[in-house]
Amino acid sequence: MEHNLAGRFFTKTDIGKVRPDNEDFADARVNAYGQVLLLVADGMGGRNKGDVASKTLGQGLVKDFLDFDKPILKPDALSKWLYKTINKYNREIYQKSKSDPKYENMGTTLTAVIIGGEFIVVAQVGDSRLYKLDLESKLEQITIDQTYVNYLKNNKKLTNSEISTHPERHKLTNAIGIRLNALVDLKIYEYKGEDLLLCSDGLYNNVPFYDMQSILKGNESPERKCYQLIAFGNSNGGSDNMAVAIWETSK
Repeated sequence: MEHNLAGRFFTKTDIGKVRPDNEDFADARVNAYGQVLLLVADGMGGRNKGDVASKTLGQGLVKDFLDFDKPILKPDALSKWLYKTINKYNREIYQKSKSDPKYENMGTTLTAVIIGGEFIVVAQVGDSRLYKLDLESKLEQITIDQTYVNYLKNNKKLTNSEISTHPERHKLTNAIGIRLNALVDLKIYEYKGEDLLLCSDGLYNNVPFYDMQSILKGNESPERKCYQLIAFGNSNGGSDNMAVAIWETSK
């Protein structure tokens, strides 16, 4: 029943150089059946709001993943479980934001991956990202940013070069906690043992793509790579909180 995935992982968040609080969350766990959960969540709403939303979602998903009373082995079944569980905590966040003025308008992004052996299930809400380092050490963005500027780009109203300077480049078109039922982009991919990177926008906005690729294809441990990525982000201004989760298969 167990997958016995051979690999190692590490997660880290950092406040950056500008924000007064750290609202990002990252975690990685292996359950009793050998499945791996990786996630990052980037909270929004300001002090005492974004961190509550990202922790509520992240810690809730981890708890329920570790509490599996029987293995969920089929990709479709894992996808349905992930959707149901995300919505469970989405409703908790939404209801808290509506019932307590202190938490009004709080929400969070989510990028979550379950490695189930020869497949991965990916859940995407917002603009955190999943990258895959293929077996030839080429980095590829797997998720699609759910942002206003990406919407404009897809409708031929904005070019790639214009995205980085657009005044509304941080505006999300989707997030956890903003509606009673979350809109979750769920996909299933074949998995061949590629290394995976999950991160919030604070990281990829401060670390250029090819520098991320260079760090990830190095020989250091996932822990060392997390620290290198965050140090690079802070050296480039650290304009936001940063969350990083790295999974590497045993080579």
